[in-house]
Amino acid sequence: MARKSLLSAALPAALPVTAEANENAVSAAPVPPAPIEASSPRRGSNAGKYHLGGYFDPQDPTAEAFRILAAKTRRRQQDLLAEAIADLVAKYRAQDSFSA
Repeated sequence: MARKSLLSAALPAALPVTAEANENAVSAAPVPPAPIEASSPRRGSNAGKYHLGGYFDPQDPTAEAFRILAAKTRRRQQDLLAEAIADLVAKYRAQDSFSA
């Protein structure tokens, strides 16, 4: 026996299909979706930025320490990550070594 969907209350009830409705549906041309503009500006604080991150095991001690550090210092993980990357670049002098 099939379970009733939780979304069934939100979905409109299906209307019975009549011969007249079926003929109208065949003759009506489908409406194409509106095109998405690639040049539309992004909203929010991420406008003009790119993602730099990774996925870590939640049980990894380093990842857990990072989350705790962010909470205890009341700083965003993004800010802490930016500081760590800047320190890493400085450590290896990557800005001087790899710049074109």
